[in-house]
Amino acid sequence: MEIAVKNALITGGSRGIGLKIAEKLTANGINVCIAGRDEERLRAAKEHLSAKSPDVEVHTVVSDLALPEAPAQLIQNGGEALGSIDLLINNAGISLNKPLEKTTVEEWNTIMNINARAPFFLCQSVLPWLKKSAAPTIIQIASVVGHTGYELQSAYSASKHALIGFTKSFAKEVQQEDIRIYTISPGGVSTEMIESVRPDLETQSLINPEEISALIWFILANRGSAMIDHFQLRRVSKEPWI
Repeated sequence: MEIAVKNALITGGSRGIGLKIAEKLTANGINVCIAGRDEERLRAAKEHLSAKSPDVEVHTVVSDLALPEAPAQLIQNGGEALGSIDLLINNAGISLNKPLEKTTVEEWNTIMNINARAPFFLCQSVLPWLKKSAAPTIIQIASVVGHTGYELQSAYSASKHALIGFTKSFAKEVQQEDIRIYTISPGGVSTEMIESVRPDLETQSLINPEEISALIWFILANRGSAMIDHFQLRRVSKEPWI
């Protein structure tokens, strides 16, 4: 099936879920621009993607989404590198495993800035690019904690609730312009982030990042079909938030 998406920008694209998404897209002929804070990781990811899919373009942009000016700069730099943007995937995020009573203002601001503020203004900044696209699409990587609260996840949960909340309103604002917006809310995914906050979890009980990349490809391949706008991925597990 031919996909109208030609150029994609992925935040948090140098590892974990973001890198697996980039692998899926480049393997199917889509040019990508991956963004992240670590220049060395981005360079390694670019080499990895280019080796697997030498016929597509792979660009990188170093960006710290905690900074207020970063979203507009990233969209501008990514759009200029690719020439156009058909697909924005807001994947970058951080977690915090800490009691509410011990969470600092600095920690609250950091997690809200990266998980909620940055996607908000990335969506705002990418609109002029998407309005020129034949298949304008945004995919937000949220979390199961954006629907349910879990112990020690109050700040993280708040940030993901905010992401899902503004996305619902934003989707209504742009639906007449054929801009499709989807959110994916996975449970525990086998990445470095979850290993750092929940080292007690067994890897086999977690979602493989490739499952998320496969779902994204399904969304893109069925863009013209009747499609729900929100997906949750869960494992059957004794762990409540997996």
